Amino acid sequence: MFFKLFILCLLVTVAHFYPRYKELILNGDRVPHPCCPGRSWSRVGHTTPSSTALNAFGRDFQASRRLFTKELCLADSDGDGVSNGIELGLNTTKYDLPTLCHFIDSSHMTRTFNEMVVFLKESKLLTNPTGHPGFCDQNTGRCRPNFPCGC
Repeated sequence: MFFKLFILCLLVTVAHFYPRYKELILNGDRVPHPCCPGRSWSRVGHTTPSSTALNAFGRDFQASRRLFTKELCLADSDGDGVSNGIELGLNTTKYDLPTLCHFIDSSHMTRTFNEMVVFLKESKLLTNPTGHPGFCDQNTGRCRPNFPCGC
């Protein structure tokens, strides 16, 4: 009985803490669902909204110690030819992507991630996401879409 109670508590704890990861990713709560226009993908780093398996972006995020680093921002986790930073909504009309990604990375030292995101949004340097960084969903011809459809 004690073992079952322990497992239940462990599962509730894990389920409670994972959703905070999307707060550590640019527009993590607004990443578009690749199949269902108007819906967002609730677990950005996972292969499906209900899966525990990680997609390419999730593996890269895990490898970056769950920080949105300059390297993660510049990377193209899903291989569709569009960087994670661009897919997640960085606006490069004023500054180039390496500059914005460097700002995000160095801001971890002086601001909380949330403060930095608010600053980017207020400065119109962060807009709506244009794609999903974990699935080839851009029509670039560099990869074949590889996401599970169904709403």
